[in-house]
Amino acid sequence: MNVFEFALQMELDGEKYYRDLAEHVKYDDLKKVLEGLAEDEQRHYQIIKLAQKETVQHIEANPSLNKIQNVFTAHNNKEFFKDNNELIAKLKDEQSDVYRAALVKEKESVELYKKMSEQSEKQEEKMIFEKLMQEEEKHVDVIENIIDMLNNVNDWVEAAEFNHRDDTY
Repeated sequence: MNVFEFALQMELDGEKYYRDLAEHVKYDDLKKVLEGLAEDEQRHYQIIKLAQKETVQHIEANPSLNKIQNVFTAHNNKEFFKDNNELIAKLKDEQSDVYRAALVKEKESVELYKKMSEQSEKQEEKMIFEKLMQEEEKHVDVIENIIDMLNNVNDWVEAAEFNHRDDTY
């Protein structure tokens, strides 16, 4: 497996992961975010395909890539969702849990691409992994902002100055 094959597969798996999550959520706004993340993973796939065409015609296979599991592999099939009823319940009931799960995956993607960039000996490979790492960092920022916004809404609602209860009862 070469660097392009690994990256292409990881982006396809990421797209599938987000589309599968989107199928199981009940909130339209959450569904749109997950579908947007899936579309970004598809865009990353296209970027890699273009880089693959423009880079040296042949990048040697790297046997160590066969030993690395991409971060979406465990969640890459319908069986995962069938066997995880607790996860499905959370997906249907709590937006912040879904965003936190997506954040974990995006952070794992950043770390994996960073590690692969550091271990690459070829400049072309380093550049590809660094670009993918930057793209995944954008996802981390977006998801962290959404989580902060959700938390701020909860904080605002619970704040004393907005809680006008009549204590005479």
